[in-house]
Amino acid sequence: MKTHKRFVMQFLVQLLVLFFFFFVLTGTIFALIGYFFEQTETFDDLTKASDSYIESRVEIKGETASYEHDLKVLVEEQDGWLAVLTENGKIINSFQAPENLEAGDLQTFLSQEQFDITTYWKLQELTDSTYYVVFGTHDWQANSLEAIQKNVNWENQKLELSLSEKEDLNNYEGWTILVDRSGTVLDSFGKEAPSAYDTEDLLATNSSQHRTNTTSYFHQASQLRLIVGKAPVPSSLATNVQGSINNSVIVITILVILFLLFATLWYAHKFSSPLVTFMNWLRNLRQGIYEQPVNPKTGQPVLLNKHGKLKRNYHLYQDLIFTLKQLTTILKESEFERKRTSQSREEWISGISHDLKTPLASIQGYANMMESDTYSWSEEEIRSFATIIGEKSTYLKDLIHDLNLTYQLKNQELSMVKELADINECIRRSFLHFFNNSIYNDKELRFQPTETELITSFDPKWFQRVMDNLIANALKYNPPNTIITVSTELIEQHLIVIKVTDNGVGMDKDTLQHLFTRYYRGTNTTDLDSGTGLGLAISKQLIDLHNGSISVQSEPGEGTTIRMLLPVDRKESKDKL
Repeated sequence: MKTHKRFVMQFLVQLLVLFFFFFVLTGTIFALIGYFFEQTETFDDLTKASDSYIESRVEIKGETASYEHDLKVLVEEQDGWLAVLTENGKIINSFQAPENLEAGDLQTFLSQEQFDITTYWKLQELTDSTYYVVFGTHDWQANSLEAIQKNVNWENQKLELSLSEKEDLNNYEGWTILVDRSGTVLDSFGKEAPSAYDTEDLLATNSSQHRTNTTSYFHQASQLRLIVGKAPVPSSLATNVQGSINNSVIVITILVILFLLFATLWYAHKFSSPLVTFMNWLRNLRQGIYEQPVNPKTGQPVLLNKHGKLKRNYHLYQDLIFTLKQLTTILKESEFERKRTSQSREEWISGISHDLKTPLASIQGYANMMESDTYSWSEEEIRSFATIIGEKSTYLKDLIHDLNLTYQLKNQELSMVKELADINECIRRSFLHFFNNSIYNDKELRFQPTETELITSFDPKWFQRVMDNLIANALKYNPPNTIITVSTELIEQHLIVIKVTDNGVGMDKDTLQHLFTRYYRGTNTTDLDSGTGLGLAISKQLIDLHNGSISVQSEPGEGTTIRMLLPVDRKESKDKL
């Protein structure tokens, strides 16, 4: 669930960042487009310039003003002029303004129609005072048209220009033509004069690249039209702006592509790199390498940085990493346990083989002696041989029984017949069996039962087998004068505690760790009566079948305490496991 939330938050944050970047990029692109569009319009027609555009290109210091070069170029290209006025109408600077331009209050100045004043801008942010920048145009086409039409030979369809009129056209790089109704040019003057002119040309205005100023006069009697104009003049500034726009579009496109490429590579690396690491980890587990992937150069785990902390791009997979670590640890421990169990099994089989061969050799040897006709055995010797053969046969029978019981427990085929009985009485029977055996007279046995009966449901046969195993081990593997105590206790009427305690030699940690392992044989195989090596493993499984638990506490030289816990159960049952 945490991983799911992390993925949701991760993708949500990334989606928000993506949208933020998209809106910022879109806003920037539209701002640039608007800026360049305004620039283009301004270069085509200065009257469309904004106050900020003029303010950034006019510098006012005290009673003087100056213009930036690009503003002057625009004014020249559009046949205009500029003047900077104070709020009182005083002209403090002008550029290509008419010589007879008169100062005065602003209203009076702007009303001078003969100077063709087209627009003005109010400047307030440059200084504490208010200034006005006035833009006007030179109407040379109308003046030239008025002068030329007086000298046109309408009947002969010829232009008869005076020298001053030609000079005026040349100075302004203008031209004049005489056309009929079909647009055929009958006569012309000027290098850039068009060779054909139709009605659509008369309606043409400014284009985005050039400015074309024309004026015309239609002579009604001859049905001819006189046109005065100026050839389309490419605006160097407009060309530069258009180039800047094109370059900006290219740069933005490249940046967007690079960003998308970088984002794709980063996104792919962010999510694929951990997955590759996890795949390598799983591949290691499959190959029996129970370690997380490491950097071959540094030998450090790939998941950790140089400070030993989890790398940032793996934070999203913390739950998966934790699970893989658990799996690695479990498999590593299982492999170790498998090898140890395999080794223990081999040692156990070797010990069992020895235990089978030794009593069989004794039985075979005494049998051969008894059947030999070269020597007559006394009745006492025959009885001694029979006793030894019987003991060895009993040992073999117990060993086979334990092996069979181990198989049944492993395959859950052991029949359990539980009945309500006093557990103290069952322990007492086991206790008396050893107490009356003269072999163990060198040790002291003590039984400390509860004052009341401990009635519970258990299988007397298998539980007595558990007690026999525990008491027999305490007697066999401890030196003389060892005190062995068996006690019972009832806790809150729900739990029975059974302890088998001795003050003998004790056990080391390694023996304790493997005490209940099926294939771990810590007995002395040179001792013919050492047992089968399965007793404690069988005892633990039998206690588990009674829903109980068994634990051991021991220190070398300080004795051993085996503690069993059994729940109080008042129901009889018969189960086959």
